[in-house]
Amino acid sequence: MSSSLFPKNAVFPTTHWTLVEMVRSGSPQDAAKAMEALCRTYWYPVYVYLRRSGHSKQDAEDLTQRFFQLLIEDKVIQAARSETGKLRNYLLGVLIRQLSDHGRRQSALKRGGGQEFLSFEELNAEVRYAHEPVNSTNPEEIFDQAWAHELMEVVRQQLREHFVKMGREQTFDELVPFLKLGEEAPCRQELARKLGTSDIYISMLIHRLRHKFRLLLQREVARTVLRPEDIESELNWLRRMLEK
Repeated sequence: MSSSLFPKNAVFPTTHWTLVEMVRSGSPQDAAKAMEALCRTYWYPVYVYLRRSGHSKQDAEDLTQRFFQLLIEDKVIQAARSETGKLRNYLLGVLIRQLSDHGRRQSALKRGGGQEFLSFEELNAEVRYAHEPVNSTNPEEIFDQAWAHELMEVVRQQLREHFVKMGREQTFDELVPFLKLGEEAPCRQELARKLGTSDIYISMLIHRLRHKFRLLLQREVARTVLRPEDIESELNWLRRMLEK
């Protein structure tokens, strides 16, 4: 898989660790953009971890704001090193340490009051949290699951943009249910009638859609690992998370 996705002399894509390095040693403009990308990727797993840990909506919002304030202002993100393994594990460790001392947490909230890095209303945080599985009570597990679903959503949006550029936005919206795990796919014959085409053509479109999705998924997963040979194990981990 990795050999076809990254042929010899190909440039390995910008990884999350590359973003950390940009925060650490890039120009102020590049560092700000890299930090924004990290916040966009990890805010929801942090938020859902806090909610599942028993924090109220307001406290979870405040603590999530404070978490990213800690990463930026206290330069915690600069201390991250790729040798520690997955960046998501490092960030979860930082979050757990931040919550370990009640007194420290309370003073941290006061110090962070009034500063907002995220708009939770615009992000529909509680609407999304309401759809989290109720049978998963382990905050660490739901953090991983939320991160996995975030990654899948990023890939779906990339694929949608691909269809939009071709002027086939409606086609994508009709086909996207065939990409979702755990949901019954629509009847292909009915979809063919709706789009005014044949069953064979619909099957071909679905095949192409899934193939493109797999390529985009592999490339996005590659951004979370250090080496191309790590992609397969990370994809297997992702599948396990999405099956739970």
